[in-house]
Amino acid sequence: FEKLLQTDKLIKFVLYTDQGGMWRVQAVTVEGKAFENRLSLPEEWRGVRDEDLEKVTKIKGSRFVHAAGFIGGNSYYEGALEMARVALNSRPVRY
Repeated sequence: FEKLLQTDKLIKFVLYTDQGGMWRVQAVTVEGKAFENRLSLPEEWRGVRDEDLEKVTKIKGSRFVHAAGFIGGNSYYEGALEMARVALNSRPVRY
């Protein structure tokens, strides 16, 4: 996809809605490595849900982050975008 956009920067997360209307933030995997993310969601968020996740993230609408950190959900687009922003700014990117 980066080639299509003609950018040197690698995409780390994609945002989309699921069938139920929840916004998802999903990590992009390293090319050729199905289970290795370019950047995962923060470890302290992983496996946390609903009100507990809102307290940890301080992001309104946070609903879940998978225990492996490859996907999370938020009730709002702005919340999913903020989850991605926080993850991008939380640690150095490997890829």
